Parts: sequence; structure tokens; C-alpha cells
Amino acid sequence: MADSYTLNSTKSYHLEKLSTLGWELTICNALFPEGTPLRKLLARNESFGDLLYDHLARFIPMGKIARVFEIGGGYGYLMRDFLEKNMSLSACMLDISPILLEKQTVTLKGFSVDFREEDFLETDEDVLSGFDLAILNENLGDFPSLINLSSEIFNREIGHDDPVLMWAKNIFKKYNLERPQTAMFNMNIGAVEALEKLCTVGIPYIYIGEHSCEASVPEGLRSIIRIESTGNPERISLTGHDEYTIKFSHLEKVATSHGYRSVRGPFADFIPVEMTDEIRFALSSGGHYSDEAEMICQFVEDLYKYEYLILMKKETPI
Repeated sequence: MADSYTLNSTKSYHLEKLSTLGWELTICNALFPEGTPLRKLLARNESFGDLLYDHLARFIPMGKIARVFEIGGGYGYLMRDFLEKNMSLSACMLDISPILLEKQTVTLKGFSVDFREEDFLETDEDVLSGFDLAILNENLGDFPSLINLSSEIFNREIGHDDPVLMWAKNIFKKYNLERPQTAMFNMNIGAVEALEKLCTVGIPYIYIGEHSCEASVPEGLRSIIRIESTGNPERISLTGHDEYTIKFSHLEKVATSHGYRSVRGPFADFIPVEMTDEIRFALSSGGHYSDEAEMICQFVEDLYKYEYLILMKKETPI
């Protein structure tokens, strides 16, 4: 049982097959066109990047941030928003996908930006030196995950001849992670490794946003927004590859161990929806009465399915 796991990786897909993000519309991309119908649902008719920048400014001295490092920047829309709001910023975009990196160069033309085509898990830590803020938005689910791990691995005598199982066991021990209560579980090993690298380098501020396996809805909205969270990273089947939702409590433990304070919440914290009667009716009906109601329902639910984590290095002002 202990050796029945598999490794989910999207590396070959992003290197060889990806041609567009059209089939996996991110919340960031969905809000980028100024005339998109989704903006009409918001209390503030602004893009994802603008809303996120203002939210980060509540916890981070954004006016003092000089260098930003974005990992997996999609089409570059988030970074474009940041650079337009703060013209003193310079950025580095790192992406494993040559197609997406090419799109980013077009989106960010005219701004102070460097581009790197590589797998972040293979990036030399020296590359990260001197950056004030690191961003990973809606992409950690693409990082490698271990699937169908057996809880038997926590037995002392199991896994000693398997370096992957030993690594997983050591991560649970090193960060005092809560052990799963089920016989089988999944683990976001790539997400943990990526965050470890950023924390080890000591980047003062880190932002992470992704689909969570631990999402919840405020009590006052549970009658119209229905979300089920298992607490175990779940498979999301997409064109040509699978992604897995993120266990944010594990990432919080990793960051805390490295001396970071954290702020965590749903995307709804910084993407406020105007809860009109129309929106409430669409949600309460499950979006079944029209295409527009289905769009409303999916978008608003996603604002609670997706979580963010803002990490701040203790006593390291810029």
C-alpha cells in the first residue's frame, strides 16, 4: 500500500502542449477586460490586479516595494496592473511555458521587466536575491502533487528505501503538519517545495492565491453559496492535464516555521460582489434558470473556493 502513490506533474503539458489558457479561465483573466460582464457584479468596477494591489497595501508597504518576482504569470495581466499602479516597480517574470512567457512580453512591453523561461523548482536561489515581493497567483495547483499516499507511511519501518516517501514523511515531521485522518491522501509537494525556497531565501513578502481544498463560506451566506471542502487536495481535470487544489494550512505551517506572519482568506475579501436580489436569486437557484445565472453562480462561488495567503517576514522592513 505504501508504494501505491503516483506523482502528478504538469511539466510536459506546459512545455510541449499548452497553447492557450482559454480552457482554464482564471479569475484574474476573467476580470481583465474592462467591459467583461463579470465586472458588473462587483462593488468596485476594477481589474483583479488593481483590487489585489489595494488589498496587499493593507498589510504590505507597497509604496516601498521596488522589485517584484512573479512565478507563472499567465498572460501578464496581474503584473501589468501592478506596474501601472506603481510606476517605480521593476519586475521579473518566470514561467515554465514558452508560450505564456511570449504572451507576457507582449502584455508588459514598455515596462521595466525581465523574463526567465524555466521551472521554478529548478531555479537557483541566487536568482531570488534582492526581491521584495514574490507572487504566485492561480498556479500552485500546477506544481507536482503526490496522489494516493497511504497513511501507512507514518509507520517507522515503512518508506526507508523510497526517497520520495522519506521526503514526504520528513515534511510532516519538520513542520508538525496535521496527519490525515483518512487511509489515503494527496499532498502538494511542489507547492511546499516552492514556498520553502522563497522562505529560505528570505523574501520579505509573499502572496499566494489558488483553488483551496479547505475553502469555507461565511455563515450568513451558506444558505445560498454551497461549497464542499474535503480538506484533501482534489483533482481538477483540465484539457491535457490535471491540477490539484491546495491545502493552505500546510503552507501556513511552513511559512510560520520560517518566521513569517500570515493573513489568509477567500478572494471575496478583495473582490467584493454587490449582493443584489438578482445575484442572490441566481445563487439560491444554483444558476439553473439561465446561462447568465450559471455564470454568476460559478463566479461568486469561485470567490470563496479560492483562497489567498499573504506572508510577511517578521521584523524585516524594506
